[in-house]
Amino acid sequence: MKVAENKRTKRQDTTILDVLFSSFKSKDLPIIDIMPYKRVTKEGFLVDKHNENQAYLRVKTNDLVSMNNSDLNRMISQLTSICRVYTEPFKILSMTYSTETSKQQMFWKSRINKYRRVLMDDNAPELEFTRHEVMLRLAVDNLRRVTWVEDNLTELTFFIVVYGKNQKELEIRVRDMTRLGGKQYDLQLLNRDNIEKILIRLNNMNTEV
Repeated sequence: MKVAENKRTKRQDTTILDVLFSSFKSKDLPIIDIMPYKRVTKEGFLVDKHNENQAYLRVKTNDLVSMNNSDLNRMISQLTSICRVYTEPFKILSMTYSTETSKQQMFWKSRINKYRRVLMDDNAPELEFTRHEVMLRLAVDNLRRVTWVEDNLTELTFFIVVYGKNQKELEIRVRDMTRLGGKQYDLQLLNRDNIEKILIRLNNMNTEV
């Protein structure tokens, strides 16, 4: 009788201990609970675990320190107008982000190709050949500079996140927000690669992207 009672008491103690220590044991959570997003569509829309959509719009980078008062007031008024007119939920994110120089790189690459075509022309006048030789060296140097800036320098970048219950609704809200942003903010919808970089950064704040 005492043996049976001792066994029963021991089992109860073990059960209580299991319950107490279960909260301290590591558990493998589904990735959807850790990072609650399912996928990024080809249009650049982020789909969360509730099947609702989000879009990330990059704000054009501006040097606010050197901006004159008139332009600065125009930027502030534009943001005020967005907050007053756009009645749906939205969020503003800011983070240090790699400097974007893709347009400048494309420009200098096209110049390099143009100057090289002239230099490969055997019928080009000597003066024209010398001039394009100098311009080619300058273009190559400028391409090297803008590439170095993108690889090594970061800037404070702002993003506006808009939401929609489905893709059609989000497309309308992206269009509305882009229109309200105007030339001052020049909002650009991010593609899949850039969204993935932002999500990695948001969930790993010490990780560089």
